Amino acid sequence: MIRKITLSAALSLLVCSGAFAAGTAASKADLTALKSAMEDKLKDAESAKFKDVRIAKDGTTCGLVNAKNSYGAYSGFEPFIAMKLSTGKFFVLSVDEAAGQVCSSKNI
Repeated sequence: MIRKITLSAALSLLVCSGAFAAGTAASKADLTALKSAMEDKLKDAESAKFKDVRIAKDGTTCGLVNAKNSYGAYSGFEPFIAMKLSTGKFFVLSVDEAAGQVCSSKNI
């Protein structure tokens, strides 16, 4: 319950933020760091494949991720939203349709 409230608050802050931009394409180094950050969100983060990953000026990162599920099969691309930290690492906020809605509403 607290995790959902925290996620909702973080997504609300992103929605209300005026710092969004269309963003730039993620580099190979960014994709490697994102794969590492996905460990808490995906069953098999090592199998993660990314598509359409964009990083806004404020570090907001949006894109699609596909990874293997518990059965060892790829589950299909799902939207995600993450923040790129000043250290170059990423913090993944969400991997679900809500992330996709936030990203598309802000053209990221």
